[in-house]
Amino acid sequence: MKSFFTLIIFFSICHFTYSQQQYEWHTYGISFSLADDFVETVNNIDEFSAVGDGMELSIVPFKNDEIDATDIASFTLEIAASLDFERIDDISLIEFNNFEGAYAEGVSDGVKVFIMGLIDPDSDTNFFIIISFLDEDENAIEEAINICTSIERL
Repeated sequence: MKSFFTLIIFFSICHFTYSQQQYEWHTYGISFSLADDFVETVNNIDEFSAVGDGMELSIVPFKNDEIDATDIASFTLEIAASLDFERIDDISLIEFNNFEGAYAEGVSDGVKVFIMGLIDPDSDTNFFIIISFLDEDENAIEEAINICTSIERL
């Protein structure tokens, strides 16, 4: 019985590993992972966007070598405020994979929106990431977190 559960865990991990698509955006020196159901809708110098099962993602780069974590947090909150969320579920400062920034999570018309502003302290390239999906979709929340934390420098 123990080996049966070990086998199930092994295949689950393999399925998760193989059900991800790895993207590299060489122009901006980043990589990230998306679930295998995502399809690119825009991929140019100004934006990367993709649509998956009930979820949309956009990554928008911008150049600014004078911005710091406080600035990006303010910009992120300004964007969130401009969206007139019915409710805001979370606002936090973040730091991961050598990026600094902030994110806001809110709901508008039954759609949950993650807005994340990231700065790379070692370059003048910064990013806004916007992910939207149906509110109360716990799987989508987990997937959005996985997408965000998969972003790293090449």
